[in-house]
Amino acid sequence: MTVRRWVVVVLLVVTLAACGDPDETVEERGAAVAGAEDLPFGLVRCPEDYTWAAADPSLYRDRPVYVADEMPTEAVRAWAQGKPGFEQIWIDRDHNGWISVGFSEGAAERQAELAQEFPDVGVVAVPLDWTGAELDALRDRAFGAMEDAGLPAGGSASVPRGLVEVMVGVLDEEHLAPLADLAGPRLCVTGVEPEEAVQDGPQPTEGDGWRLLGSDRTGPSYRTGVATTPKQYEALWAQSGIADERPDVDFEDEIVIWFGAVYGSSCPIRMDDVIVDEATQLVHGLFVVPGNPQACTSDANPEAYVVALQRDRLPAGGFIVQLHADDPPSGVPEERTIVDVDLRSPGSTARDEQIHPDQALIDEPERYVVAAGGFIEPDFPAYYDLDLSCSFSTFGPLNDVVWQSETADLDEHPPVAWTEAADGAGVVEVELLLQTGPARLTLTANGHSEQYTPASDGQSDCS
Repeated sequence: MTVRRWVVVVLLVVTLAACGDPDETVEERGAAVAGAEDLPFGLVRCPEDYTWAAADPSLYRDRPVYVADEMPTEAVRAWAQGKPGFEQIWIDRDHNGWISVGFSEGAAERQAELAQEFPDVGVVAVPLDWTGAELDALRDRAFGAMEDAGLPAGGSASVPRGLVEVMVGVLDEEHLAPLADLAGPRLCVTGVEPEEAVQDGPQPTEGDGWRLLGSDRTGPSYRTGVATTPKQYEALWAQSGIADERPDVDFEDEIVIWFGAVYGSSCPIRMDDVIVDEATQLVHGLFVVPGNPQACTSDANPEAYVVALQRDRLPAGGFIVQLHADDPPSGVPEERTIVDVDLRSPGSTARDEQIHPDQALIDEPERYVVAAGGFIEPDFPAYYDLDLSCSFSTFGPLNDVVWQSETADLDEHPPVAWTEAADGAGVVEVELLLQTGPARLTLTANGHSEQYTPASDGQSDCS
C-alpha cells in the first residue's frame, strides 16, 4: 500500500513518550513551565520537552520491557474504569513502556490493588493534582475566548502533562490578548514568532529571475515538469490543467517550469518564490501557508503553478526540479523531474527524453529507514546505517529502548560478513526486525544476523 505524506500538513502529534525527572513534584513541573521565556500577559510557551506525570521511582522495575504495543493496555483500562479518581492511562516510554494509570484521588490504594491484580505487568498508579474535567473546562474557555475575538483556535488538553496547549498562530499581542485572563501553570501556547510569521497578501506574480505564467487549483498534485520549446510548453500547459490562455514565453532567455503543488483544504497555500540552489543543482518552489495555522486538514488538493525562469538563473549542467528542497514523499517519486542538459545558453533545448522522472527513485522499492531515536513496528523490516567504527555492542535507542548484543566482544570481533559489506566509511546497512514477548531485535546484513535484547543500564555507547 502506498502511503503519502501530505507536504503542506502540519499535525499536532501527541506522542506516547514520557519525559523529565520522575522525582519532580507537580509544583516543580508547573514552575518549569512557568519559567519559560516570557510572553505578553504572563502567558508561557509550551515546552519542547514535556514532563509527564510519573509514580514514585521505587515502584518501577527493570522488567518487563515493552517495545511496541504488547502491554495489556485494554485489560488495565477495563480494571481502572469506574475506580474513584480515575482519569486516564498512558504509556511511559521513559520507564520501559510501562502503563501509567492516573488518579486524582486514592492513588496509593489503587497501587496496592494494581500490584495484586496485575503482578507480572508493568503498571503503576500515578497521583495527579488535576482532573481531566478541569483541563477540558480550561481548554473550552481558551477556545471560546479565541473564537470571541474572531481568531482561530486549536490545541488539546493533556491529562498526562497536566497542561492545556493552545495553538494561537502568531505569538503577538493580538493573538495572545484573548487568553490574558487564563494565564497560569496549566495553560501554555504555541505559535510562530512575529518576525517569522507569514504575512497575508496576494500571490506574487514575479520574483528574482522568474515570473508567474498562470496558477489554478487544478491538475495532478506532487508533479513537476519542464518545457524548453513551444511544443513542450503547449503539452506542459495542458498537463498542468490550467484553463487560461498560455502567455507568451521568450525561449531565447527563458524556460518554463510547472509545479503541481498540493494543499490541505483548511490551509490554502501561496508560492512566494522560485529557489535555485546551484550547489545541489535543485530548482524548487517556496510554498507558504498564510494565516500561520498550527494544524491543517490532511486532505491533498492540487494547485498548479507555471512559471517562466530566466536561463541565467539555472545551475550549470543539468538540474532537478521538485516542489520543495526535501526529497519527494514516499509513494510519489514522479514529483522529481530531471533535466540532463545545460540550458543556460540562449535558445538551447532539451529533447523530450532528456526531461524525465528519476527512474532510480521510481524503481527503488519503498523501505522504511530509521535512525537512532526512531520507532519501528514488530515483524516489519526496517533499515539502519550501522557505523562499525563505533561501539555497536549496544544499539539505539530504538523504540525508546537501548539494546544490548547477545554476542560477547562484538565490537572487538565484528562479523566478517558485515565488514565485507561496509562502505569506505565503515558503515553497513542492516535490516532490523523487532519481536515482542520477550523483546528481541535482530540485525541482519550480508546474510549474517546478530541478536539484541533490552540493555539493563539503558545506555548506548554510540547512536
